[in-house]
Amino acid sequence: MTINRITPEELYSKMNAQEELVLVDVRAAEKYNDFHISGSSIKGMNIPKTEIFKIEDGTEHNISEMPRNKELIITCTTGNSAAKCASILSEKEYDVVLLEGGITAWQEYLSNESVVRMWEKFKAGNPEAPGSYEAWAFGDSKEMADELAELVLTGKKTGTASNYLLYELENEPLAHVGLHNIILNGEGQAVAVVVTTSVEVIPFDEVTEEHAHSEGEGDCSLRYWREVHQDFFERELKSVNGEFHDNIPVVCERFKLVYQN
Repeated sequence: MTINRITPEELYSKMNAQEELVLVDVRAAEKYNDFHISGSSIKGMNIPKTEIFKIEDGTEHNISEMPRNKELIITCTTGNSAAKCASILSEKEYDVVLLEGGITAWQEYLSNESVVRMWEKFKAGNPEAPGSYEAWAFGDSKEMADELAELVLTGKKTGTASNYLLYELENEPLAHVGLHNIILNGEGQAVAVVVTTSVEVIPFDEVTEEHAHSEGEGDCSLRYWREVHQDFFERELKSVNGEFHDNIPVVCERFKLVYQN
């Protein structure tokens, strides 16, 4: 049985057009509560796949809240579980369509779309800006990305530090003066454009109080900077079988905020 599909881009267009949509997310409740697709024209429903599988297993079960007279957009994390659920529901004569790539693809599309949109807005007011940019989020978690992005937006954070050894391992170029960077939040959404104003590679134990203060984290002290960055760098190095020491080279970058929504 062939199930119709909808791409994230097509879903985004329907949402922008304020089409009334019913979206059934078959992930577990905790994942749904952490993030789900929402919008003013969307009726969102969280019906875990285990509930839908009961229909296939022949268990007496009736999901009465799912309308039969409207198209149901079925989604999960990557689309695999949703495909099975869509097949079950289709056999029970529900009108279903599958979101390609699931929530993962949706978040990736939203991130890319927000980056392009922000850059176009920035370029409109700054036609002399270069044709290229980098887009990235701070840290290694959603919470850290949100927290540090907010510090940039408030003007408290004008510096960042990264592990030089990872640039070498991944053969990645360092930032350079004049580089335009689009900062993402924990959801991968573009929130600001910053321009790199200085880049310096120095040993961890030679990072200055001034640079620590520019990062805007905690009490902005060098003591705090060393504590949190040692912990962060140790996690990074562990993932590549490396070890932290006080002389590891650190890329200290300074930037200025030039645009935000």
